[in-house]
Amino acid sequence: MYGEIDLESYTISIIRINTAFGKLENPDSINEVKSMLEESLDDLEKLYREIVDDLNNDEVNINEYYMFFQNGRQTFPQYIEALGSIENVELQEVVNSLLNVFTNLNKIAGGFSGGNSNDI
Repeated sequence: MYGEIDLESYTISIIRINTAFGKLENPDSINEVKSMLEESLDDLEKLYREIVDDLNNDEVNINEYYMFFQNGRQTFPQYIEALGSIENVELQEVVNSLLNVFTNLNKIAGGFSGGNSNDI
């Protein structure tokens, strides 16, 4: 998706992660939680790669990224904290991978300052 963020995929991934968080309390749901997190990881890794590729192009639709990362500056740290608090050996690999993706997205978001798109 040249110059556009796949917000539908991002939203579905976030919904899956939030649903997985809700199911963590039930030990019988651990396989379902892992599957949901893995699906979200696949989508978010793809999204991250597309964003990096787009931002490395000569022409970038900065407005598309500005709003996404302004929101991300608030939400990415929350997901990093929530994922970091999961203590389940069966989920550790996928959780660590998700932490990596959110940390990388958060680093990019840090490059987008407040105000308007001229501040970037």
